[in-house]
Amino acid sequence: MGQVHPMPIQSEDRDAAADKPCATVRSIDSAHCGLCGAKLGARSLRYHVVSPQSCESTITVCHTCRKAALSEGYRPAE
Repeated sequence: MGQVHPMPIQSEDRDAAADKPCATVRSIDSAHCGLCGAKLGARSLRYHVVSPQSCESTITVCHTCRKAALSEGYRPAE
């Protein structure tokens, strides 16, 4: 897992930010396939695809749905 670095602090916010604790980052253990709804566990393969109708958002899909989606015009999200 990557490390999170804080954003540079503006000069006027420096004193106010010194009193606040740093936020913690946790990983998401599971998700669901955007097409079939199957639960994607921590070790499941996940793929991100872009809909041919809307390129604004990506969909997380399982391995089986990825093959079907690519044949239907979805594109891999990169």
